[in-house]
Amino acid sequence: MKPSPATLGMGVSMTVGYGTLYYSFSILAPEIAREFGWSQSFVFAVFSVGLLGGAVSAPIIGRLIDRFGARPVLTFGSILAAAALAGLSMVQNGWQFAAVTLAAEFVSIAVQYDAGFAALAQRHGQEARSQITLVTLVAGFASTVFWPLIQWLLTMMTWREVYLVLAGLNLVLALPVHALWPSYRQAPVASARAEADAGDVGIASRRPHLVLMAISLSAGGFVLSAMGASLLVLLGDVGFTPAVATLTGSLIGPSQVAARVIEYARRGVLSPPVTGLIATGAIFLSLALLFAAALYPAVAIALVFAVFFGIGQGLTSIIRGVLPLHYFGTTGYGRTMGTLSGIRMVLSAAAPVTIIFVNEEIGVAAAIGCLVLMGAVALVAMIGLSRLPPLRPEAEGPANPS
Repeated sequence: MKPSPATLGMGVSMTVGYGTLYYSFSILAPEIAREFGWSQSFVFAVFSVGLLGGAVSAPIIGRLIDRFGARPVLTFGSILAAAALAGLSMVQNGWQFAAVTLAAEFVSIAVQYDAGFAALAQRHGQEARSQITLVTLVAGFASTVFWPLIQWLLTMMTWREVYLVLAGLNLVLALPVHALWPSYRQAPVASARAEADAGDVGIASRRPHLVLMAISLSAGGFVLSAMGASLLVLLGDVGFTPAVATLTGSLIGPSQVAARVIEYARRGVLSPPVTGLIATGAIFLSLALLFAAALYPAVAIALVFAVFFGIGQGLTSIIRGVLPLHYFGTTGYGRTMGTLSGIRMVLSAAAPVTIIFVNEEIGVAAAIGCLVLMGAVALVAMIGLSRLPPLRPEAEGPANPS
């Protein structure tokens, strides 16, 4: 399936969603802390709590997508995201900052991958895999685009004005894509009672799949979140110089992009469960290499770790969207994604502080050992999931256009 302009537009809107609501924080947090005289630990703690707000909103937004379609959720999400970012530009104290940050992360789910993947699933059905891969390929450059953009903006304006610019980007770039997205609806059911009965049967048959999927994606999310926040700290404590640590971290991005390009070029060759095994296997292998580097800090080991970790990270974003589609189909896709994301985000929010605490109190080998354990849990759960058959209808295509 050739990439459509709508899919490329969704990639741009997801880039804006992640760039303005997630990656912007690491650049603007020190500026916020400096103006108010707060510690950076307080500012980042507020952000971690805000991520839990996303965990609460994910199932809610998923159900709204199933009921009303992705277009209205994405559209109102862009408007609310812009409002929240504008609100951050006006905060005057800690309580206001905490409340608006929580609101921003609560609504972020409506303009990031969960909602975007649901929109693609509703439009393309089982053919959505390649479209999901393309969106992750485009949005994978969110940090590459927004980190230097925000740093450049800070040379000309205050952090408050930067937040207003970020709000404007949601209205100018993301909102039109979402408002013009084709509207799709599921085929009607015979009655509300029949739908409820089908849901009851589905829950029983889906439970093993959902449990294993939740365990694998949540354990993997813990690892990715922890590594995103603490990788340079861990590499430094292992004994690598800042130059080597930076070089190691810089290899992750290209490896991630390369994995997604190969997945897009070879789409359909490997099933989603096999891709999931490659993703979790690559992450586990990378963590084992990092643990080896903690015992024997050789530069070559660190660099190979970065390559395998980038491959696993790049594919993990894709399997988040394609595994539920493969096993359950498009019916109830938004609700399934929301449930899985809610669980994953709780662990992701707790990961950075957990690993830093273990690193400081016990040591870097113990901290990396915790990550290896979580990587093993993700891999074992994925192996179990790969042995289960799909539950979706045999011939399921795109939903009916309305």
